[in-house]
Amino acid sequence: MAQDQQDWRLEARWRELLTRQRQSGLSVRGFCQRERVTESAYYAWRRELRWRDQDQGAGKPAFVPMVLPLATSAKEEGHLIIELRGGRVLRLPPALPTARITELVQAVEGAS
Repeated sequence: MAQDQQDWRLEARWRELLTRQRQSGLSVRGFCQRERVTESAYYAWRRELRWRDQDQGAGKPAFVPMVLPLATSAKEEGHLIIELRGGRVLRLPPALPTARITELVQAVEGAS
């Protein structure tokens, strides 16, 4: 597996953990104990992800490698599903032009 893909998966895991901690109502210490992660790793990743988010550039969305799994339901079949930062999801028709997808992602990411 390529280093970029490993980093992307690790980043996605930590983004998900940070989101779950905020929603849990637990202290960082309590959450880390429950999830069996060190507090030092938690704080290091929180700092790193803030830095990465600020480093994305002026209004430019962060694009990551895309993995296209098989559709899990008839509802999702035939749609392009894009997961954005903060857990937001775009479900778009596959025929949508790339330029329009870029505009939509920029609009959604810029609104946050």
